[in-house]
Amino acid sequence: MSGQSYDELMAKIAELQQQAEVARRAELDAVIADVRGKVKKYNLTASDIGLPGMSGRKSGRGPSANKLKIAPGKYRNPATGEIKDVGAAGRKPGWLVAMSADELAAARVS
Repeated sequence: MSGQSYDELMAKIAELQQQAEVARRAELDAVIADVRGKVKKYNLTASDIGLPGMSGRKSGRGPSANKLKIAPGKYRNPATGEIKDVGAAGRKPGWLVAMSADELAAARVS
């Protein structure tokens, strides 16, 4: 046995839990900033990372409700220089769907 009573051990556990909570709060801002940066960088949604209850289906519009809408027009593929005429209907090319709003604006051909 350790020589400590149950009450002493429980008091030590409570003290360690308080220390852990202080450390968690101290690290929380940096962790949140890091996660937000990665979500923005990779254009992730809650359903992409498997958060429960965040699938986007509650609105009744389906999982694509959170995706960026691509306006009809012509867009230049930054990798190949190919110009793609995009209509209102139909599947969009992967390189076009993966772009952020700023990238879409830059790729649009007038």
